[in-house]
Amino acid sequence: MGGFGNISLGLVVGAVLGTAYALALSLPTRDAGAAADRAMTAAAFGLPIWGAVNVILLPLLAGQTPHWTAEGMRGLFPALVGWLLFGFALGLLTTGAVRLAERLFGATPTPPEPVSPEVKTCVVILGGGFAGVTTAINLEKEFRDDPSVAFTLVSETNALLFTPMLAEVAASSLEPTHISTPLRSSLHRTRVVRAQVAGIDLENRRIKLSDREETLPYDHLVLALGAVSSLPPGDGIAEHALEFKTLADAIRIRNHVIDAFDRADAEPNPARRRALLTFVVAGGGFSGAELVGALNDFARGMLADYPNLSVDDLRIVLVHSRERILPELSASLADYALERMRARGVTFELNARVSAARPGVVVLQRMELEKTDATKKPEPV
Repeated sequence: MGGFGNISLGLVVGAVLGTAYALALSLPTRDAGAAADRAMTAAAFGLPIWGAVNVILLPLLAGQTPHWTAEGMRGLFPALVGWLLFGFALGLLTTGAVRLAERLFGATPTPPEPVSPEVKTCVVILGGGFAGVTTAINLEKEFRDDPSVAFTLVSETNALLFTPMLAEVAASSLEPTHISTPLRSSLHRTRVVRAQVAGIDLENRRIKLSDREETLPYDHLVLALGAVSSLPPGDGIAEHALEFKTLADAIRIRNHVIDAFDRADAEPNPARRRALLTFVVAGGGFSGAELVGALNDFARGMLADYPNLSVDDLRIVLVHSRERILPELSASLADYALERMRARGVTFELNARVSAARPGVVVLQRMELEKTDATKKPEPV
């Protein structure tokens, strides 16, 4: 402490630092060697304090420059030894003081282990799409101060898929990771179970999972399973058509288009080459219209990489059962979209349905405008 040049100032600084040492160090344990560990830890603080106080602070207070040079630091070496001894002694003294206080006044009570609140209500959400995840997020907010309510979300995948941009993945303009968010990063209190639902035991209030023996109990059940495509059996559509609903579907379509181009590039027969580069999209709603537009741009952009193929070999066809596409929009907007895509090379087959499919063949059924167009059915459970 001699580096201070003033005994009173040294005592004040020593008292302040001693208090800081005691507060910074954890209470000593009763393990063998605890006193030595505490003393060595306290001594280690002496080096940075020596650098801050003796090398920098005191010279600045005296109107001098800090002692950065090796010669200047060698002159302060006794102060460094003093700080190290001060810390070592302080560690031993505080350990002894704590032990003495425990003998006189009793040991410091150990804080009780936190007790997890009893879960009284189980909410199970089936489905990891927009509806299921939004429900879980809002329930977490609603019951954020009530730990007795537990949430479980069952999903076939571990990520929330932004389905409006599936067409961009199918057309290779976006990577799959760009439109999917891990469920666990969005849900903080909800347990995420990746599994398929095999059934619901309404009487016993339990969820049966297809790939495990575990069943999930519930007090409240939310069904947010979405829908699956309704493909009538027996006409070959289910066997030969590519669905467009999941991330895997979009990747499969993209790979199929690339494979078709590679096969067409090696095909010498013009008719066969044209058949390989004919792509048919059934359904002219939002998803179908966006997919056919994205595939058209994707395929025409690929022609530059295949010198053996020409634009006349490529056909992108949209089949729709009504007299205009995009029935969700006004007639003027739908007509504008149709004309723009037609100008870019898309072929439209309106008032027609895909009635059957065989390898390399799509059978269309001409029809009058119908009032209903049920292409989806509820998710089976």
